[in-house]
Amino acid sequence: MIGTSTSFYGYGDKSIEIKIEKLINIFSECGITPYIQIGAGKSNMEYNKLIKTLNRFRKESGVIFTIHQSIWLPSDDFYINIASSDEKIRDASMKCIKNNIDFAKDIEAKNVSFHGGYATKILTQLKEFAPLTAHAQVSYEEAYNNSNESLKELKDYAKNDIQLSIENFNYRPERRYMFSRVNDFKNLPTGIGIILNVGHLYYTEKRIKDNNYIKKMIDVLKDRVYEMHLNDNDGTEDLHMLIGDGNIPIKEIIKHVSQDKEMPHLIIEAHKTRHKYSDNDLKNNIIKLKNIVKDI
Repeated sequence: MIGTSTSFYGYGDKSIEIKIEKLINIFSECGITPYIQIGAGKSNMEYNKLIKTLNRFRKESGVIFTIHQSIWLPSDDFYINIASSDEKIRDASMKCIKNNIDFAKDIEAKNVSFHGGYATKILTQLKEFAPLTAHAQVSYEEAYNNSNESLKELKDYAKNDIQLSIENFNYRPERRYMFSRVNDFKNLPTGIGIILNVGHLYYTEKRIKDNNYIKKMIDVLKDRVYEMHLNDNDGTEDLHMLIGDGNIPIKEIIKHVSQDKEMPHLIIEAHKTRHKYSDNDLKNNIIKLKNIVKDI
């Protein structure tokens, strides 16, 4: 399926149900069943009213929901880190994801994805789209142990009702990012999938100067890939531009991931205000992706 993320409209500002309704209208104009990823953000509605509203959207438009990160944060400045060695941060992060799993069940979403963690205790972000700042670093060995234990617990919580996936990060050792190199996934618990971010793949390939990096990552991860984040960049930064506005060979990457298996769900994850896009730009990009898929 072809989808897009509510992160197109940013993480703050409008309530999540307003963003969803806008995206449903864009898909309607494209003549495509809406596949909408509910990304980080907020809702101004009481929970039961939100569930009722989103299920009404499903009934009226046929929209299919998927979830990334969480709108259930303990505070606006909280950043999820299931690899934290700070017990309070890790417990709060786990609660966010478990709330996401419950949320998914209530709106009949089948996929929940999130970040696998950072080798630090606490993360902060000064403003939307700004770099994350790591505080109180921990060793990568400790962080991966924490992350894998968290993932096992979350998998048990989800049972077999929800497919859980983590996202491949771009290579940012200065920010203590995890899950960006092939070996980072070697101990990933059975049953945990991958939401493959092509922008992170391309940025990392250019940064580490390994022209075979993308191929090696796909060869190792493709059987775990259930969804893909599609965005573009020029290799110098993780820019989250619309497809075709950068240098990423997106068609070739989709084709490689889909070889000998069902094509994952494809989610456009671009940022409107960051690049001064319009809703019409997103609509045209959805149609462009539809034509790319036809040629694969």
